[in-house]
Amino acid sequence: MPVVDGPDMSLSYSTAGEGEPVTLLHGFTLSGRSWREVIAKVPPGWMWVMPDVRGHGDTQIPRGAPITMDACTRDIERLWDHLGIERSHLVGYSMGGRLALHVAVSLPERTRSLLTIGAHAGLDESARAGRRQGDEALADRIEQFGIEPFVNYWEAQPLFAGLARRGRAFSEQLRAERLRGRPDGLAASLKGMGAGAMEPLWDQLDRISVPSTFVAGEEDTAFVAAAQRLAAAVPGARAVVVPRSGHAVQMQRPAVFARILADHLRRADGPAAAGTSTASLTSA
Repeated sequence: MPVVDGPDMSLSYSTAGEGEPVTLLHGFTLSGRSWREVIAKVPPGWMWVMPDVRGHGDTQIPRGAPITMDACTRDIERLWDHLGIERSHLVGYSMGGRLALHVAVSLPERTRSLLTIGAHAGLDESARAGRRQGDEALADRIEQFGIEPFVNYWEAQPLFAGLARRGRAFSEQLRAERLRGRPDGLAASLKGMGAGAMEPLWDQLDRISVPSTFVAGEEDTAFVAAAQRLAAAVPGARAVVVPRSGHAVQMQRPAVFARILADHLRRADGPAAAGTSTASLTSA
């Protein structure tokens, strides 16, 4: 895979297709490869840009280099410069969704539109300390016991229960992807850009003026509420709730999500982009 080098990183990424750029930011334990199934289901006309976020995939950083929202935002900006991209649509899942929000707030002039899946703009202060403590304890366990015990724990989280409906072959493929993770990278990611470490962005969301869609699976009730809160905070945004899906909508129901993504990108380029904030339920 190609890389773009910076002062403290060698960022691995891949691209596919031709057209207006869409940058896809993966979730915790995954990599840019995790988007391949979805983009194969979206009609042609887009250039997909799929980086491996710090701590994940084939991206390399020296020991002690920061794995934070700010550092990853600088990486995305450097990648866009490297590829000659002035503005990009942004799509992010879970951790990648929080990063997409951070990029959209930090680089509004380079953001063409925004779509997140299973994301929020930071925890309320009363919840942050406990979450940070839990993330740091989990990070310590990852470093102490290694990747396989952690993946066993991670796969058992109720958040991902619906993925089993995809069948054994998919589950084995996803597990293999997660087992490729590096314990030190995942641990540093939790400590530096986990939900507890992330500075909340709720009071900065009015900086986002591009077409925005916030997606959540109906079984992922906490993130349905987060999607609706995001849609209410971002001018002109909408929330889309996907039936029969949990946290990872794009993996659990890829064909449905591909239609949502294609519709979002069309809206971003058409008159509907100027619409008012709504919350909608897809019947797909």
